Amino acid sequence: MDKDSSGKPSASKAVVPLSVPEIGGNEWLYIKECLDTGWVSSVGSYVDRFEKMIAETCGVAHAVATASGTAALHVALQLAGVGPDDEVLLPTVTFIAPANAIRYLGARPVIMDVDPHYWQMDPQKVRDFLTTECVYRDGKLHH
Repeated sequence: MDKDSSGKPSASKAVVPLSVPEIGGNEWLYIKECLDTGWVSSVGSYVDRFEKMIAETCGVAHAVATASGTAALHVALQLAGVGPDDEVLLPTVTFIAPANAIRYLGARPVIMDVDPHYWQMDPQKVRDFLTTECVYRDGKLHH
């Protein structure tokens, strides 16, 4: 990882492609099988196998594959119990999908500054927000 003059991590100059497919080896055979059988959507034998393998690997009864990151965030927020009028902390450096998933549930995103060196939510700002701008009431944290 590159470091700036103070020794802290800096942005790398390497480009990470967002959606360039990596297809080689058996992938061509799998894609052809999906096309030949008509299972080219979010269901089919590969999805069933994937969900089963993930559940087994995680030691749980069930796993759910989603068609997008937004759908995965939506399901995760539902499972976490997020609902109408809840607030969910979100970093300033993000994509619209997390905010959309929060809004789908009637909750509100609360934007938090990021640490300038790591580009993730600044832990001190989160701590300050939770301790100075929020209160516990009825077993829940309220802003």
